Amino acid sequence: MRKLITGIDTEGRSCVVEESEVVTAPVEGIPGFAMQSLYRTEESPPPARPPALADFVDVQLAPGLVRWAVIDHAPYGSHLEGSTPATLHHTDTLNLVIVQSGTIELLLQAGNRTLEPGDCVVMPGIDHAYRAGAEGCRLVAISVGTPPPTVT
Repeated sequence: MRKLITGIDTEGRSCVVEESEVVTAPVEGIPGFAMQSLYRTEESPPPARPPALADFVDVQLAPGLVRWAVIDHAPYGSHLEGSTPATLHHTDTLNLVIVQSGTIELLLQAGNRTLEPGDCVVMPGIDHAYRAGAEGCRLVAISVGTPPPTVT
């Protein structure tokens, strides 16, 4: 199982800023219990997303509100004729995503990553898109609404 945390690089492009294996460790004082924190916020609602370059998609989730969803992506190329390809976009949400089954390519401006079952991604509203593998993909996603960035 891998954990990927996304962000933006010095050129403002979406990218993976951290990638690590998920390894649980025993918790002192709790026999038979082991964990690893995948991500933690320090404020509520979470901070605004970084500046973005792609189109904005309004997912209608106010700052601090939560949506937990199961998302099925059909195999890439199996869509109805005339459907749109994976297009980079961003949202005013913090997305916590776990691949439950299948494979999916996470498309970022600074490079793509293939995700497999068990992989998890922290995405703070950065530009991204997905392209499912040959068998399709099921994601479990928690989205937390964030305020839009302040314009300076």
